[in-house]
Amino acid sequence: MGHMSLTEKDVAFTNVAWGRTATVFGPENVDSRFVRIKITEYAPGSGHQLHRHPEEEVLFVLEGRGISRTATGDRPMSSGTFVFVPADTDHTTINLDPDRSLRAVIIKSPPGAVDK
Repeated sequence: MGHMSLTEKDVAFTNVAWGRTATVFGPENVDSRFVRIKITEYAPGSGHQLHRHPEEEVLFVLEGRGISRTATGDRPMSSGTFVFVPADTDHTTINLDPDRSLRAVIIKSPPGAVDK
């Protein structure tokens, strides 16, 4: 697949326990080999379970406020914040706002298996 562009309206979101997520670009839709880009919304006051994966991850907060938690501590996040999580690091993202979603772009490299 070649050069392309999408808007958020072009991607299909999947509901998850802590909000919703959609792959913008990844192996399953553009045959990428080195990166997966997702847009994720963490529901008000929610977060996902502590987990790890073999990919490096960059999170860029579009709106909202929360924390990124690893063994090294909590990192506050708000609109405009970038967070880097090394591969094989236990981590979680938590939306601290009880009334608004935390929206973020998630970039993983390499893209790994198709995930949820």
